[in-house]
Amino acid sequence: MPTVLDLIEIGFRAELDPQGWKMLRQMRQIARSNTLSRAVHSTGPNPVGFVWVEDGQVIGNLSLRHAQPRSHHGRMIGNVVVHPDWRGHGIARALMERAIQAVQEQDARWVGLEVRANNLVACRLYEHLGFRPVGRTVHLLRPDGMEWPRPPQPALVWRRSKPQDDTHWKRMAAMMHSYDQRLVLEIAAQPFQFGRLEHHLSLWLGRQREQAVLHEDETGAVTMAIQLKTDRRFRFHVWELLAAPEPGDRDAQEIVNQCLDRMKRFPPWPAIAMVPEQSPLVDRLTAIGFGHHRTLQQMILEF
Repeated sequence: MPTVLDLIEIGFRAELDPQGWKMLRQMRQIARSNTLSRAVHSTGPNPVGFVWVEDGQVIGNLSLRHAQPRSHHGRMIGNVVVHPDWRGHGIARALMERAIQAVQEQDARWVGLEVRANNLVACRLYEHLGFRPVGRTVHLLRPDGMEWPRPPQPALVWRRSKPQDDTHWKRMAAMMHSYDQRLVLEIAAQPFQFGRLEHHLSLWLGRQREQAVLHEDETGAVTMAIQLKTDRRFRFHVWELLAAPEPGDRDAQEIVNQCLDRMKRFPPWPAIAMVPEQSPLVDRLTAIGFGHHRTLQQMILEF
């Protein structure tokens, strides 16, 4: 595992955001921990993997795990990486073919993955293997130390999300993403029941703060939702912004103003914004210092 993690860092160093570096650091801690701790962690999503070895060195890696929830009978491929010195030798294709074979042997119904949309070599490989694109999401990054702008007072009324609002979040996701994209994004497994005691306890143990708020239109339908999470241990923020249907410029500005109003008490640590491919929202985030980090393309292969 330490060797695989070194390879992942080499392969993905240029695109890791603060959340990615956190995950890598946590995986290294697991790798250094005792056997019992590793066994406990490995019982989660049931991960397995394949490596390519040359002259005793791991120079290629691919991870494979159950998609969540398991009732969807899918698998997810991740961390497909080949050492830069060995690229162009068909290693990624061989790892992918072996993973697809394993998925078929497990009687899964589908396998999904995410890939940078501008990684044309990887996208062509996956399409050649039978994967098809099902959607895209945009990740933007705001650098450390950039002070929060002073926004105007939000014009609309927002309220805190409650546990019973789970259906609102999932309805919005269904309006914004196709069914196959929701499978790959594992949206059905996300705990949108904000406000429950066990959810607060989990955040407290992880040294995280979270704010989840909704806006309802005059008919009572939720049209905009914001989830703001602050990791106090690793010192970064994550913004997840939803709007359905696609917001116009005014609503996009209202969403950003609402975020800034709620972040003014927090340090200006790096902030990651994860949004659908909606131009007004991306433009408003860019105007307050976010830069494009990557666009991820979700892909699926069905059996």
